[in-house]
Amino acid sequence: MVVQLADSDISEQECWQLLATAAVGRIALSIRALPAILPIQYYLEGKIIAICLGHHAIGEDKTDGAVVAFAADDMDPERYLGWSVQVQGRLHLPRTPGVQKNCGQPTPGQIVHLDPGWISGHRIRLCPLISPS
Repeated sequence: MVVQLADSDISEQECWQLLATAAVGRIALSIRALPAILPIQYYLEGKIIAICLGHHAIGEDKTDGAVVAFAADDMDPERYLGWSVQVQGRLHLPRTPGVQKNCGQPTPGQIVHLDPGWISGHRIRLCPLISPS
């Protein structure tokens, strides 16, 4: 069961739809007892987020069962509008036979699955005084 945070202005269903339109996000996790935010590629498998840790080389013992935060967003600088979706949940290693576990190019990397516990999305109105260029 996924619980949507109360202060969200994007519904859970729309959060999933928006996540399906992007492929790059960030994951926040603990590495050697220190917080880290890493850029990652991802795709959806239903309501599971499959994350390629790529070149980050994080051991399976550090990811399997880890509680993490994940975020993806998109901005339109011409219209000064955007969205951001955040997910909190637990990582696990895919254990189904035949499931792809290696990201492949450019370097082999590990695929982990994020089982969401919380999802929240917000519309963003960009500041017109800050130029994206």
